[in-house]
Amino acid sequence: MIRDYAPWWAKLAAKLVLARLPVPYRVWRRLGVFVHGAMLDVEFARRTFSEHFGRVRSWLPPSFSVLELGPGDSLATAVIAAEQGASSTWLVDASPDAGLDLAHYRALLGGTPWAAEGGTMLDVLARVNARYETAGLGSLRQVPEGSVDFVFSQAVLEHVRRDEFDRTVDELFRLQAPGGVASHHVDLQDHLAYSLNSLRFPARVWESALFRSSGFYTNRLRDSEILRSFEKAGYRVVDVDRDRWPALPLSRRRLHADFRHFTDEELRVRRMDILLCKAP
Repeated sequence: MIRDYAPWWAKLAAKLVLARLPVPYRVWRRLGVFVHGAMLDVEFARRTFSEHFGRVRSWLPPSFSVLELGPGDSLATAVIAAEQGASSTWLVDASPDAGLDLAHYRALLGGTPWAAEGGTMLDVLARVNARYETAGLGSLRQVPEGSVDFVFSQAVLEHVRRDEFDRTVDELFRLQAPGGVASHHVDLQDHLAYSLNSLRFPARVWESALFRSSGFYTNRLRDSEILRSFEKAGYRVVDVDRDRWPALPLSRRRLHADFRHFTDEELRVRRMDILLCKAP
């Protein structure tokens, strides 16, 4: 596709314009623009849950509660978690973008005890004791304290607004059950050309309402800052698996001064998997 070959600045400019058009998100999703993850692909959804669940399975009781931060376009996690023994599931996002038509989930629901005729995916959620909440930080605050055994997210934390990041982590810690565990996959690349182009901009530009609402925003936090936020909230960092570029993908001189104090080693981190626990 043309967008695969467009330079990062052209993609940024295009999204700044397209995001201003009065087009419903479902239309953008159908066109492959502003897509919120790949969880509508059932195999991807199963693989994603399996990877996070596999890291924490031995820590969890036979019946456990789950919270997925940022389910995006799909509510599949609720069914997949129930199949694995979850007693309840929270799906918390910042906007109501998940597909509700059962046709999206036919391959997922086939053969399960929850594949009743009629209704929408919200009816299925009720059957598996799951809730879908879409007020972001406000929704996290609705989750009872200490009620969730297992928290996970897939390429979501980098999209949490920078000025809400610490409060989001604090809420995740609050709702996490004592002895509970969390698994997060974080993508630290820019979401334009999978480099560090987002680090070219001063905060006043990047954190402006215009940029934050145009479908390419990430908070630009580096791995040490993310881990520090979790530790400050009270989490113990159990393990961090980092995927690094072999060399900086962008010359230091092209970075804004706010980011030049980071070492090459830290700037080379493009993805990370974090395993956390809350003391019993």
